[in-house]
Amino acid sequence: MNLGIGNDINRKEKSGNGYLWNSAAGLVNAGESVILSMVVTRTDGMLEAGILSVAFAVGNLMMTIGKFGVRAYQATDVKGQFSFADYFWTRVLTSALMLLTTAGYLLYGTYAMGYSGQKVAVVAAICIIYTIESVEDVFWGLYQQRQSLDTGAKVFLIRWLLILAAVAGLLAAGKGLAAASVVGAVVCLAAFLIFNTAAFLGFHEKLAPVRWQAVWWILRDCAPLAAVSFFSFYVTNAPKYAIDRHLPQEVQACYGFVAMPVFVIGLLNGFIYQPTLVKTALEWKEGRVASFRRRAVKQCFILCGLTAVCVFGAYVCGIPVLSFLYHADLRAYRNELLLLVFSGGMLAYTGYFCVLLTIMRRQKLLLYAYGAASMPAFLFMDTVVKYFGVMGAAVFYTFLMSVLAGGFGSLCRREIKDALRKDEGIVA
Repeated sequence: MNLGIGNDINRKEKSGNGYLWNSAAGLVNAGESVILSMVVTRTDGMLEAGILSVAFAVGNLMMTIGKFGVRAYQATDVKGQFSFADYFWTRVLTSALMLLTTAGYLLYGTYAMGYSGQKVAVVAAICIIYTIESVEDVFWGLYQQRQSLDTGAKVFLIRWLLILAAVAGLLAAGKGLAAASVVGAVVCLAAFLIFNTAAFLGFHEKLAPVRWQAVWWILRDCAPLAAVSFFSFYVTNAPKYAIDRHLPQEVQACYGFVAMPVFVIGLLNGFIYQPTLVKTALEWKEGRVASFRRRAVKQCFILCGLTAVCVFGAYVCGIPVLSFLYHADLRAYRNELLLLVFSGGMLAYTGYFCVLLTIMRRQKLLLYAYGAASMPAFLFMDTVVKYFGVMGAAVFYTFLMSVLAGGFGSLCRREIKDALRKDEGIVA
């Protein structure tokens, strides 16, 4: 199967092609839960939509274990310190750990929170899909290293389009959310095996036997990134976990609908900076700190503009559009929507600063900040949701994201300032 790789695997990728396919994959990534939620509310109702919202929240949290923060580390390994096989076997190990953790969570949900069989099946299926995605991500890292970001985007795009078609089709046929989710997981596995095999063979990369020492070194170096990613998704989805424990599933569905735009700004931002990630890493490695700073500042201005546009759009037409899309009356959640969209901008800033600090190989600095932010979310989010409902969750979450964005921005500025003084004698 031809995925547009060609015979020259070391070709220099055309930037337009990379942007195009990466943007398409990003749109599908942003829209997967949106599309399925739209279908579920029309075919199965608000209760099932709430279950699906929880499933995606749990799946994304578990995927932080599967990916273990390796992707950015792998893609920016410009010195070739580790081979693809080293990254692959590391990902196999972390994905197995992800499955075990998922199983433990489902046992807790069943016996401590009273999860129904349907809810267990849906959460398990979504987590399996994300486990497969965590393995696929290591191949995407290889393609990105070889200046073929579009190859990984094509594979991702095809796989998710097939999943969406299968699940939405079964829901429309009245087969139920649980059955449709399980079939979606089977389709995901088949698509992963077929299309990644075809793409991988085009790169003529050898999958060498496992080197446990190299795996250990990667795990050691990426452990702070994994912890940061876990804490990040925990903080982001803490309101959903609290609502799952204290409020009806219908409220969970409504919160999920107005919270959908939270990730949109970050995904749009990712479309822009992901194709330039290797160039950014090379600038830092080669000591071109001034160029690195200009690129970072430019991206921050772009992100500011994206946030302003999204907040304005949410104010003007957010509630009517979301109410139409999800077939639900969301007029009571207008203020929550505006807060959450703004917090999405802060989340995007936080994510971008995390990438920059990873390129600087200062990822350990991130751990302390996210650890500090996760503690109040863990200790107080349940109380806030219990007494102040969805608005309390939105206010508390926006505060946490704003503090994190400011803190990470200060860390980046300090590191760049120190590098300029050291390498070029320039005071930032």
